[in-house]
Amino acid sequence: MGGERKGINRLEWSAIATIIGVLLLFSMAIGVTLIAPRYIDPSWNQASSTYQVQMHEVSDPNVYVSTSNPGGWGLQYVNHLKQGNSLLSFRESEGVRIRAQEELNSYITRENDQEVTLTSRLLLLRPANDQTEWQKELQEEWKQNHPNWESEGLSLPFYTLLELYDPEKTEAFAVTESDGVLEPWVRSHFTLLGDSPPFDISQGTIYIQNPREYRISEILYQGAKNWIYDENGEPIPDLQELKEGKLRFLSRESLIKMGEDVYRVEGCWYCHTDQTRTLVQDTVLNGSAEYPAPPSSANEYIYQQVTFPGTRRIGPDLSRVGIKRSHRDWHMSHFWSPKTESRGSIMPSFGHFFDDDPTGTSPNPYGIPNFKFEAIYQYLMTKGTRITPPDQAWWLGLDPIQTIDIIEGRKGDD
Repeated sequence: MGGERKGINRLEWSAIATIIGVLLLFSMAIGVTLIAPRYIDPSWNQASSTYQVQMHEVSDPNVYVSTSNPGGWGLQYVNHLKQGNSLLSFRESEGVRIRAQEELNSYITRENDQEVTLTSRLLLLRPANDQTEWQKELQEEWKQNHPNWESEGLSLPFYTLLELYDPEKTEAFAVTESDGVLEPWVRSHFTLLGDSPPFDISQGTIYIQNPREYRISEILYQGAKNWIYDENGEPIPDLQELKEGKLRFLSRESLIKMGEDVYRVEGCWYCHTDQTRTLVQDTVLNGSAEYPAPPSSANEYIYQQVTFPGTRRIGPDLSRVGIKRSHRDWHMSHFWSPKTESRGSIMPSFGHFFDDDPTGTSPNPYGIPNFKFEAIYQYLMTKGTRITPPDQAWWLGLDPIQTIDIIEGRKGDD
């Protein structure tokens, strides 16, 4: 009996020691993954760039997205502008000319100016009144600068003619020159007129280029009242009107969060990873046509509620898809019928990302994209696009991680 009792005691102590060991290992794992990075490598929980911070915290909450005119299948991006909070630029280019009253002329960046003029004052552009007369004046000036234009086979230029004005508002809604994925960015060579915005611009800043007030008009479409963008229509009175009722715009921030949830619920992470590893094949396959992609780092994911690094690559990795596949049309076709864009793909069709078009009037051959598609598209467009500012972009060969040097074994050589 005594021997059996001692054996039981040894077994009990062994179990206790095992439990203590498991708890210690679990505590160490928690410390290594959650606590240590805060003190050992701050880059784990800090943004990878000022651009990333401004995109997530300044731009996304104030960029609103909706479908285009009735029967269309594009997107409209509308910026919510606020006095003292939005940095604006009014910039001429080869085909754009801007004029203003004398007191506002200093806010215009002329075509040959070396510095971009930015302001947090709420100003807007609108089509100039005397379009025909001004157009002729500019074309005559161009002819004088190009006396042999006819013999050289040149065509007369046609200009977009805009007027800068003060809407005398503290907030407004505007359409701008942006593709909805990357925003205009300037690191240096800019002048700020007026007060600084309530975010750090010391390392560069996002700005809104050539904003024109977003106005709408009601039309009768398929027997029902609907709306279209009309620069001569009625302005949007407030944010509630933009988000509710007939317009129903959603902020890009909201769509990205919804897209992350769609990605999780649909199980995309079963087949797709979201991590460019430090392997040559990863950096090359995830890169652009000319340049390899930088390996993923922890701070790329700090704005996500859930991170999906994944373990199985049945489908391609998605960590750089915002650069490699930025066209919305491609994603519509791919979700509707994957084999049409990726030969041999075993990805199922996501037809439930589209609604039927019973009238048959939409030019979209895939059905009408619904909020699930728009949400996951906006989420995917954050992948690889916000690591560094556009003027330091890895896809332009300005990779701060020096991926090519790592691949070719030159990293660290003196």
